[in-house]
Amino acid sequence: MKRVLLVPILLLALIQTPAMAMGSGDKYVDAQTGLSYQIYRPTFTADLLIRSFKLLSCGPKQEKWLAAIYGEDREIQILETDAAARCSDPGLGVQVATATINGAKAKIIAFCDPTKPNAFKNCKTSDIKSVGGYAMWTTKPTKFLHGSSVEVLVTGFTYSQLLQVARGLKLV
Repeated sequence: MKRVLLVPILLLALIQTPAMAMGSGDKYVDAQTGLSYQIYRPTFTADLLIRSFKLLSCGPKQEKWLAAIYGEDREIQILETDAAARCSDPGLGVQVATATINGAKAKIIAFCDPTKPNAFKNCKTSDIKSVGGYAMWTTKPTKFLHGSSVEVLVTGFTYSQLLQVARGLKLV
């Protein structure tokens, strides 16, 4: 009698597993379930706790975009959207470098103050620690998912730490 009950219970568990993806407990996996572009999850956040995770509107004809924020005084923001859309605006800054992030060419921007012409003109990667900055790149589409536009913004991190966070993003 025990064998007769065990088989239907196992079959029921196997059938329900894919349907439970929206409630997996992993916000990144749950977000990927409803989107047609690639979602990346950080593997390095400098031990900062997640403060906010939202899917935000990008307009009536666009998919939602992902905004995850870690930390408070020191902060990491991870912004992801379909590569064909432009949803977030990281702000005015100076391109201080380019870097390769997981095979893609990224722009590195520092938030040097444009009202201080000398500082703005001489802005460099070392300024990211004091003024903040971001890395921005686009990923290539896969067989099943569109490419993504990815931005990693940091406050209170060095240029090398920004790269560590950005390069630590892994496909969900």
